[in-house]
Amino acid sequence: MTPITPNDDLDASDTLLVKADALIHRHRSSTLPRADDLPVLTDVLGEDLPVLEDIADEIALDDEVAEAAAAVATEPVTEPPADSAPVVVEPDPAIIAAAAEAAAKAAREEASVQAQAAQMRIAEQLIEFDAHIAQTLESWISNELPQIVAAEVDGMVERLRIKTLAHMRATLVPDLSHKLSELLDATLNTPKQD
Repeated sequence: MTPITPNDDLDASDTLLVKADALIHRHRSSTLPRADDLPVLTDVLGEDLPVLEDIADEIALDDEVAEAAAAVATEPVTEPPADSAPVVVEPDPAIIAAAAEAAAKAAREEASVQAQAAQMRIAEQLIEFDAHIAQTLESWISNELPQIVAAEVDGMVERLRIKTLAHMRATLVPDLSHKLSELLDATLNTPKQD
């Protein structure tokens, strides 16, 4: 038993691909007309079309490749032994680095989009919060401030009354008492005239 090398495995893969291509081409060519059956457009339109001649040459080459593939397709395919170790293909570090860079770039773009969306949501919430603050302040001032002002005015009136009474007792009452005392003295001290 000879060990299978990676080259043998690649050769088997190539052979299988050629056979598959030949099978597809065989089914396709059975429904399509062959290159010999196609009318030549240069006869109809003149000699100005060199591109059509190139296309006809390519179709002829495709037929030759199909015949070669059909010849290869008739060869038997040998399967690798079941007890052979699988071939481990090392990934290309450049491909891995490129894929990682592409993934990182996509992640950065997605993060940027999400950050912008979050900023928009925060801005909208701040606008709503600002409106809520304004409404709450206005409502509180209209409900609470009159009560606070009324209580302060009532307190001020009471303090003003108390101070006024105290000041009146200190200044006006003695003055009035003194005047009353003078009147009483004058009334009591005057001789009676009969």
